[in-house]
Amino acid sequence: MLKIGAQRPLRIKVRFVAEDAEGREEWVPPARLRVLWQNKDTWLAREQQWSELTKDSPDEEDPAFRAVITLFDEHLWDGLVTFGVNYRDRGLLYVEDVPALAALLDVPEPFFHTDPRAFTDTDGTLTAPWPTTVEVARLLARTRADHLVTRLDQHERQAQQEAIYGRYYRGRGKNPGTYISPEICAEVDRSSKPARDLLRQWCGTDAVESHEELKALRDEVLRIGKLMEQSIGCLRQAGQTKAADRFERELGIPLETLRQAERDD
Repeated sequence: MLKIGAQRPLRIKVRFVAEDAEGREEWVPPARLRVLWQNKDTWLAREQQWSELTKDSPDEEDPAFRAVITLFDEHLWDGLVTFGVNYRDRGLLYVEDVPALAALLDVPEPFFHTDPRAFTDTDGTLTAPWPTTVEVARLLARTRADHLVTRLDQHERQAQQEAIYGRYYRGRGKNPGTYISPEICAEVDRSSKPARDLLRQWCGTDAVESHEELKALRDEVLRIGKLMEQSIGCLRQAGQTKAADRFERELGIPLETLRQAERDD
């Protein structure tokens, strides 16, 4: 740095020291000067470390990256572990409490340092590259598989409905809102499906099969309940009030509960 300018916006006069610059001098914005010259070696080393750490970061459309986003969007492990979504740190894993996460996943603490690029900063937060993020995401999915499979099923049903009817975002004030066509919703759903399928795979076949069995059982209960509701109604219309009351008591589920379950379905 040779001189600080007196005009606005502020500029600083510098001289380039690289041989190919041949001593060229230039006025530059202060933001171009990241650190003091005497601290350049430390800064360059840190930049090189970060470049190595992020060299295999995923693309935004990578199904694994989108699966990890879906996983962490549930906020099941806030305060324990997070991961980067921005351009500079996309896919990096941040573990705030290594012993607690190791205990949750039933792995030894050195597991998080399997990749030699991982490091722990002065605050005790461990930062690891994308391959470690994927491995941790797979293990995390198993710890809350039932919850995640249920949520994936809900997302899928909503996506299917929007692919038929579209989606409307309510506006504010004089803004009339925004309507997204079924065609666009269907395209978004198609692009999201690989990530959902991958997350289901991470949850494990046992969780997926168990969820499907429960869903089939619920559908059957609703079907039988609807038949019972119709039968009880017919008995009341026929003046068989006592029989209708007895069947309703033996059903064990209030009819209004059944009606609400059918609407939610």
